[in-house]
Amino acid sequence: MTKKSFLAGLFISLIAGIPIAFIHDLIGTIVGVVVGAFFASSKKGGGAVGLLTSGPIYLCPYVTPLLLDYLNGSMNLLYLALLVGYMLINIFVIAVIVASLLIGIFFGWIGLKLRERE
Repeated sequence: MTKKSFLAGLFISLIAGIPIAFIHDLIGTIVGVVVGAFFASSKKGGGAVGLLTSGPIYLCPYVTPLLLDYLNGSMNLLYLALLVGYMLINIFVIAVIVASLLIGIFFGWIGLKLRERE
């Protein structure tokens, strides 16, 4: 794993997952993590991509309207922070993040094996 492949995996994961997450949040998260882990091409990189990007991808359809309300001035920053913080400690969101970590490790390992064959 190089630093460039890891950073590419982080950005590709967000770019691939967020548009799909607006249609279905769980499928968007899984697709984003799988694509990002393939680009990271290691177990460590895939796990880190799964851990770091699954939360923002999964919560993007819920946080975007709140962020727009904050930017329009109809919501206080404290309310926004409390709502997003509560979303992150939800047990289902934590389960999705842990599952994405495991999916990232698995697909990062597959990407590593495919890269070693070349």
